[in-house]
Amino acid sequence: MKSKIWRVLLSLLLLSLTACESDISRSPDDNDDPYRAINVHHTGKKIALVIGNWAYRFKPLNNPQNDAREMTQLLRQLGFEVIHKENLGFEQMEDEVIKFKLRLMDKGQVGLFYFAGHGLEVQKENYLLPTDLRKPETQLVKDKSIRAQWVVNVMEHSGSKVNIVILDACRTFPRPDKPRATSEDYGLAAMSAPKGTIIGFATGSGQIASDGKKGGNGLYTGHLLKFMRQAGLSIEEVFKKTRQQVAWETRDKTVQQVPWVSNSLIGDFCLVSCTKPKSNQEKILQAQLEQERRKFEKERRKLEKERREKAALQAQLEALKNQPKPVQPSQSKEFSRGKVFRDRLADGSLGPEMVWIPAGSFRMGDIQGGGDSDEQPVHEVSVGRFAMGRYEVTFAEYDKFAEATGREKPDDRGWGRGNRPVIMVSWHDATAYAEWLSQQTGQQYRLPTEAEWEYAARAGTKTKYWWGNEIGSNKANCFFCQNRFKYTAPVGSFAPNPFKLYDILGNVWEWTCSEYESKYAGKEQRCAKKYNKNNRLSLRGGSWFGGTSGMRSADRNVRRPAYRDGDLGFRVSRL
Repeated sequence: MKSKIWRVLLSLLLLSLTACESDISRSPDDNDDPYRAINVHHTGKKIALVIGNWAYRFKPLNNPQNDAREMTQLLRQLGFEVIHKENLGFEQMEDEVIKFKLRLMDKGQVGLFYFAGHGLEVQKENYLLPTDLRKPETQLVKDKSIRAQWVVNVMEHSGSKVNIVILDACRTFPRPDKPRATSEDYGLAAMSAPKGTIIGFATGSGQIASDGKKGGNGLYTGHLLKFMRQAGLSIEEVFKKTRQQVAWETRDKTVQQVPWVSNSLIGDFCLVSCTKPKSNQEKILQAQLEQERRKFEKERRKLEKERREKAALQAQLEALKNQPKPVQPSQSKEFSRGKVFRDRLADGSLGPEMVWIPAGSFRMGDIQGGGDSDEQPVHEVSVGRFAMGRYEVTFAEYDKFAEATGREKPDDRGWGRGNRPVIMVSWHDATAYAEWLSQQTGQQYRLPTEAEWEYAARAGTKTKYWWGNEIGSNKANCFFCQNRFKYTAPVGSFAPNPFKLYDILGNVWEWTCSEYESKYAGKEQRCAKKYNKNNRLSLRGGSWFGGTSGMRSADRNVRRPAYRDGDLGFRVSRL
């Protein structure tokens, strides 16, 4: 049934998604239109000339540099061959426009000219000012500046089918010839766009284009760049949306800035694609299809994981059948205090080094005073004989388990694997490792209870740390322990405690099997029977990242069972 629904939904999606429209649209009866251009966006070269002038003698500008550079970057992303120039003099500007024409004549289908800098209207002609102009005096402007209409005419005569001209050039500056300038002395004059050309102006006649804050973009170009990136917009829509945004932002100004356009394009031209963004219905349908795909993929991975685990268990069972039962030493030797031993795994290799901890009683909690409230009440606890990992479980030991069971190996953060303590493991990961050891050895491995852990960490001592009440130096691995390690240290890098346990304080926090209580009430002496995502488990021992307080034998920490971090590991115990 699911397969049938999947096929129906997929068919509906394919029917709802139309092919990309041509970038020059036409009416149904324009087949004989000699001016109609087809697929200009896809088939022809796109050439752009971008000029940013700001280092003027008479009035430097803030942001044409940023505007021109970001425009260049965007146009290149859109497939344009871009000629990018900055701070050009009069003759240099002339030369670049002529070179631009030659490039357009070489199979150029789309031409785009962008200018950011000072622009001026003199006697109803618009001029783009070079940076070597000494001052904006009328005759100097006419003789030593570039006529905007000349640039438009050059592009028209190059033979390109679509020409886009963008003039962000209406910024204000002092006019020596008109010391009392009126609104008519600002802005650019209206220009006629030839067939196939669209001209975008930063502002209308009698208006000033905002140069924006230093280090950013001019107001006009800033919004233009945003809309030029959007799919489904024709160039006319790009200019329209830019005009709306600029007009809205300057609505409270003395003179509102309203960009305007002169347009003689035939059909629609789109910088990105003329295909409109998907409708809500299409998005919903696609989301449903994606949700179904993810369900199928999740189910597939689950089945594959189960298959691998069954295969691994089968291989382990076969290996156990073929392996002789490990010969256990006599009980007197097996349980001797401080004896180090290793159980044999199903493949004949050895498990982690373990140390027998003798039975005994101790006062559990903040016996020195000054600790946290969850270290209360101080109470007498009796602990039976058990074995505990001599070291924290290492990457080498955990990686062997991960490979055997098909689990993902945890990340070492680039600090090293091998004999460093394993990190980035949850309580679930640690428990699974202990259960695997039990299957491999025939013994009962688990995480230690919180009481077992503190008993083993103290090793008969009553001080803050097993070595005394002062942290000292080179006693353990923590942030203020004055040692050479920046992150985790290889296990066994410091002296063991009296029970021969290494790194019982510091290096990594260690998971226990006990459920956390804010006040001791008995759960510290047993493993919790049931676990879910809302359980809170106790951690002990401090870490390389923590302070000296967390290193105390009595200190406690708490996390949810799925939590993983770079200062969190574990060690195992055995009955």
